[in-house]
Amino acid sequence: MPPVREAIRRQHKLRIAYSDEKGKASERVVWPFALAFFQGLRVLAAWCEMRQALRHFRIDRISAAEPLAECYPTPRPALLRRWREENKIPPQDY
Repeated sequence: MPPVREAIRRQHKLRIAYSDEKGKASERVVWPFALAFFQGLRVLAAWCEMRQALRHFRIDRISAAEPLAECYPTPRPALLRRWREENKIPPQDY
């Protein structure tokens, strides 16, 4: 978790080793912007360079995470806004 949180805080790309629900392993570079709990699971919300889309990654399926030196090109608030729009989550007033 610390590498994931660091990448979110610094808005840096993150290289992850990930296994899908069938156990198929892949390595991906993602732009992490949020951590959440969903149905009792911790989930990372991120832009996936491989899929060229916003994706959700279960933390328990990430076997390795390495923050990269490169910042992602889209600011975190813009990614969060797009994620809210795509998931039909209304804006929150803080």
